[in-house]
Amino acid sequence: MKILAVDDDPIILDLINTTLAKTGSCDVTTASSGAEALKLLSTTPAIFDCLLLDVEMPVMDGIDLCAEIRALPRYLYTPILMLTQRTDARAVGQAFVAGATDYITKPFEVNDRLGRLRVAKRMMEKTANATRISVQDMKKRGVPGAHCFEETEPFYIVGISQLVLPFSLGTYLSQQSRNHLDQCYVFTATINNFEQLYHCGSTREVCLALKAATKAIARGIDRPNLLMSHSGGGTLLGVFMSAQKPNWRAVESAVRKEIWNRGPRYDTGAKINISLSLARPIQPNASPTQRVKKTFDRALQRVEQHRPEGRVLKADLAQPLHRLSANA
Repeated sequence: MKILAVDDDPIILDLINTTLAKTGSCDVTTASSGAEALKLLSTTPAIFDCLLLDVEMPVMDGIDLCAEIRALPRYLYTPILMLTQRTDARAVGQAFVAGATDYITKPFEVNDRLGRLRVAKRMMEKTANATRISVQDMKKRGVPGAHCFEETEPFYIVGISQLVLPFSLGTYLSQQSRNHLDQCYVFTATINNFEQLYHCGSTREVCLALKAATKAIARGIDRPNLLMSHSGGGTLLGVFMSAQKPNWRAVESAVRKEIWNRGPRYDTGAKINISLSLARPIQPNASPTQRVKKTFDRALQRVEQHRPEGRVLKADLAQPLHRLSANA
């Protein structure tokens, strides 16, 4: 495995190089700054299999470097593990938003590091084929109902703050300390009319609706450590940390207002009607081995139970979903 390790501390770089080289399966290259790392990534002919980035570096920290690396076409899907002494949810969340695959807390055990490298590489290989919608795709006027993804398929819109790949959201939840689980909340939201949007709207319009829902929820919950992932069919899973249990009615009201005020529009200029169900949050399972699956399953069941009750947040109650002309 060809690895690039980036850290401004020469002692840490020497430790990484020595310990990983001893395994006989790792070829380690080191860099002491973000600028040096970016130069290596652009000039080294062979692609690195994995990147280790220290979070706390001068000039360009590891989170900014991670975002720069994800902008390189050759490294869209390469596993990126952050090395950090910080365990606060906000810093970890920022790393995942920037494109990190996982993180390792210093001081670290060599065996733990190797295991995490292998898992990260395996999971990134599985998600390499996940549909990603770029900013360029969002600018195109497409054909209604013609998409590069199936209706129930998870897809990822690049560049939306707080929206990450499903694997990254699961890692974020799994790495939360048991000591802080009482401050961790998991929720689900779903666009009820996503099927109509999918069949009647272009890819750009579907993504604009999902982006609007994501932004409205982020503003409504108003937690800097909030991360969300699209699990398919217009359903969003979210994880956030809060010292106090949130007032969910107030959150629903804020989300409703945000959707109404900032609702997207069709290419014709008509407003896109978004009907959103927002299920109350749950707290995760304590078991680290079963936490992600069981917690996400419970959250998804809750939004399905929540939907028929009529607690739907609508951006526009006056008109059904259809493609209207700008002057209609």
